[in-house]
Amino acid sequence: MNNPAKNLPTWRDCDVNWDKAFEEYIRENRTLAYMMLKNSGIYKDANVFAQKNIQGAWESITWSEYAERFKAIAKYLINLGIKKGDMCSVFSGNCAEWAICDMGILATRAVSVPIYATNSKEEAEYIINDAGVKIIFVGKQEQYDKAYKIITKNKNLKFIVAMQDNIQIKGKQSLHLNKMIEQGKALKNDKKFDDRINQAEPDDMVTIIYTSGTTGNPKGAVHTNRSFLNGIFPAWRYPEAGPHFTSMSILPLSHIFERLWSYGCMSAGVKIGYCPNPTEFIEYMAAYKPHFMTSVPRIWDKVYGTIHEGMKNAGGVKYMLFEWAKGVGIKAYKTGKYGFKYKIADKIIFSKIREKLGTENCNVYHIGGSAFAPDVNEFYQAAGINIFMGYGLTEFFPVCVGFRDNAKPGYCGCLLPMCQARISDEGEVQLKGGMSMTGYYKNPKATKAIFTKDGWFKTQDVGELLTVEKDGDNLTYIKITDRIKELIITSGGKNISPQQIESLLGNEIFISQFIAIGEGRKFISALVVPNFILLEDYCKKNNIEYTSPEEAVKNPEIYKFYEKLIEEKTKSLGQVEKVKKFILLPGELSQEAGELTPTLKLKRKLIDAKYKAQIDKLYEE
Repeated sequence: MNNPAKNLPTWRDCDVNWDKAFEEYIRENRTLAYMMLKNSGIYKDANVFAQKNIQGAWESITWSEYAERFKAIAKYLINLGIKKGDMCSVFSGNCAEWAICDMGILATRAVSVPIYATNSKEEAEYIINDAGVKIIFVGKQEQYDKAYKIITKNKNLKFIVAMQDNIQIKGKQSLHLNKMIEQGKALKNDKKFDDRINQAEPDDMVTIIYTSGTTGNPKGAVHTNRSFLNGIFPAWRYPEAGPHFTSMSILPLSHIFERLWSYGCMSAGVKIGYCPNPTEFIEYMAAYKPHFMTSVPRIWDKVYGTIHEGMKNAGGVKYMLFEWAKGVGIKAYKTGKYGFKYKIADKIIFSKIREKLGTENCNVYHIGGSAFAPDVNEFYQAAGINIFMGYGLTEFFPVCVGFRDNAKPGYCGCLLPMCQARISDEGEVQLKGGMSMTGYYKNPKATKAIFTKDGWFKTQDVGELLTVEKDGDNLTYIKITDRIKELIITSGGKNISPQQIESLLGNEIFISQFIAIGEGRKFISALVVPNFILLEDYCKKNNIEYTSPEEAVKNPEIYKFYEKLIEEKTKSLGQVEKVKKFILLPGELSQEAGELTPTLKLKRKLIDAKYKAQIDKLYEE
């Protein structure tokens, strides 16, 4: 079986003319839909998707089945009147049907506009109206019900496709996906399908991805086939991978990180295994034992905290062995010398951790979206779990990607070929490269504002560049220290990074959420949401009264427990960065309440305004 990715240059090929090599790559692959149809002829009966179906049974879908289904969807859409440049949405959680419908849209030269499965009716309607979406594919009943409410009074939306047969639909404007595929297969418009997919151009608009909207209405980042392929080409440096490899999909496909990574994997025939809910992480890791995955630091922070708390509670010889192995492993990782002691540590501790987590096959697990504490990253590297911070944005992705042997905890790397980075006089990371969006949809003012006069994309991230010599190569890493708009400036004029503070609490299992506060105020305070399940257990063991979360947050003993915990975790901070006071909240911040974006980023200004009265009391004394 021929793997198209085998002949690509590697990240170490410094003498490669990357622009010339990319032009050859794009001549061969042309568009995402063309590449997937071509690969279906190469991989045929190999599995491309794995998941649990709606009956709870495991199922796999082959490359041939994938192509047959997305072709049938495209034929139906063409027959329905969908033309080049028309807008269609996928409103669903992660599943194989998401990828199949997405490719069905792209195969018609239409534009795919993803909507997060957790978006409210109002948020979904904003995107539908802004983009002018005509057809929407929905994943579950809740998304169907929202779409149905929208379609009844919407001038743009004309048709709803329900991905699962158990979704109850109504009216002539709705259809189940299986019925669409069945009818699409029977249509006699194969010539029109062939013309669409063969006439598609690299510079066709392929998707509009809406930003998370932390500071206002989301903006639609416009990407072409060329920008997506330009992201895949320098980032996919895994010649050993193929259909025998699996990548677990856990981040929302609605975001560019998971979607582009999945298509990068599929460009080499790698199978995608879907995990629909992060709370089921361990179950799906055990089932897939993935070689690759993308995720956010929060998942690995909590796993790290659970491992350490479990070993500490075990006590005695077990805890002593764990601490010894940890020390040996981190020293070996830092020096690159894996001797006899490490082999013992690996056999008695690290191999068991990998087996428990389902990470035995780990090649690279990519993380991004927020800070990842270097000491946590070092622990995983020592344990033989190659977790690597990458970097990119909805508008410009990817920038930095990790490979097998170049992780640098605390930094994002390495900077990809075909991508340039610089630091402005204000400390902002600025970028240039073909993986950039072409602009914000129907928003020339915002587009002009986000690019410099000489054409560099302004990330609004504060950071620094570091060049390291490794095995004769100069590798560039980026360290992101904060968002320009999120820097806390205290009343004393001190610039403080909330992410730096928050990352120190990320692996604390007794804390579910932690938000640093302090803009225009005398000192740093915080909002803290306890992990109430673990807190209740702690209270029982220590004879502390616990009746409910609402009562627990008022208990002085519990406040003292968190005060000591926060003080211990943030002891490395400077005096002005330390958390002086905090509020314990009885419930989690949520997207439904408008406090989080669909990618779980904090809407800091909204949170600060919502809890202003409580926060103000902290500063009264």
